[in-house]
Amino acid sequence: MCSNSENSPQRPVATKRTGRRKIWELDSAFHCSLIGTCLSVEELRLLCRKLQIVSSAPLGDYELHHSFVAAVGKNCHAARRLSKFLDRKYRQEIRAYNVAPEAQLEECWRASVAGGNPAGTYWALATHARTPAALLDRAYGEIHMLSHLAGAAARVDRRESQRLRRSAELFRKQQAALRARARLREAEREELLAQTQQRLVRAREQLHRQGEKQRRQAPEATPVAMRLRQQVEHYAAKLAEARKRAESAAAEALQWKQMAVKQGDRLLRMERRLVEAQTERDALEQALETRLAGAAMTCELERGESGKVNLCGRCILYVGGRDRLCARFRQLVEGNNGRFLHHDGGLHEGRLRLGSLLPQADAVLCPLDCVSHDASKRIRQFCKRHGKKLVLLPRCSLAAFARGLSELTA
Repeated sequence: MCSNSENSPQRPVATKRTGRRKIWELDSAFHCSLIGTCLSVEELRLLCRKLQIVSSAPLGDYELHHSFVAAVGKNCHAARRLSKFLDRKYRQEIRAYNVAPEAQLEECWRASVAGGNPAGTYWALATHARTPAALLDRAYGEIHMLSHLAGAAARVDRRESQRLRRSAELFRKQQAALRARARLREAEREELLAQTQQRLVRAREQLHRQGEKQRRQAPEATPVAMRLRQQVEHYAAKLAEARKRAESAAAEALQWKQMAVKQGDRLLRMERRLVEAQTERDALEQALETRLAGAAMTCELERGESGKVNLCGRCILYVGGRDRLCARFRQLVEGNNGRFLHHDGGLHEGRLRLGSLLPQADAVLCPLDCVSHDASKRIRQFCKRHGKKLVLLPRCSLAAFARGLSELTA
């Protein structure tokens, strides 16, 4: 059965039956990593709609993940639906783990991690009745470290996407310049050819007129005919030269067109690489957001508590953030001789409570990544009007909160 007790064991308890463990038999610390690793965002939204977990207001990916993890820890029906869904999704991995000897479980896990898709094997390993606790801890830690690697890869891809975007813009400009030069050369060639053809037509007409005049006149017309022949030969030579220049210009224009086509193909390839890099970056950032929630908070608390500050009894109001970190924030403030107040930034609590808390505070801390726009605007206006200290934190974490407290006493 599902348990709502907060004193759950730190390791999964092996079932007395020969079947597999259920998710409610695992420690609640595994719920977050299992849901974040084994479910896509679309699958998570589908389960939340079927279980009627989602409220009428649209939720972001993190709020949806947080609500579903809480529902699985408290709601037996939600835990059973999740377990059945994942059993169907990863039935091949579960079947492979069920037939594998206990001595080969670790080897199977390492092979799946090396293959780059550990989600199904992580679920099969966590629910396997004979999985050793040490191997399960190692798998949990490796999943956590994969989130760090995903974050590093996301940063590299972000820089690469920026470089590709700049290169794509440069190639667009070069391609436009090449096309303009090709059009100019083509226009010059056409103009030169038209002028030469007009001269030839005029020379032929003049030759025809002179021939007629020569036939009407007697011997005086012979020198004129010779001059006309010379002019025709001269214009014919010019026409041949103009044709050569036109052919050369046409060949050069063809080369420019070919270069423009090559540059266009290269630009399309770079744009596709840019789209792929952006897609991969967004996926890695999403995976990082869902997988960092566990052990990283403990590390931030250790860094935040290492530098003691004296708040001299001042009241610190924290607006926004995540409710699960507020207990840590309160310990940090009260441990440094201060009082702690909290407002969720508009998630559940409204304007009236925020208006009643602001006059009590000596200083206000607010994370920019987890607060509503209305609450942020009201805080800025109030602190500016009453001259109270306002520290805007880059993100909601213990390390950022500890640095904010240090700024208050600096």
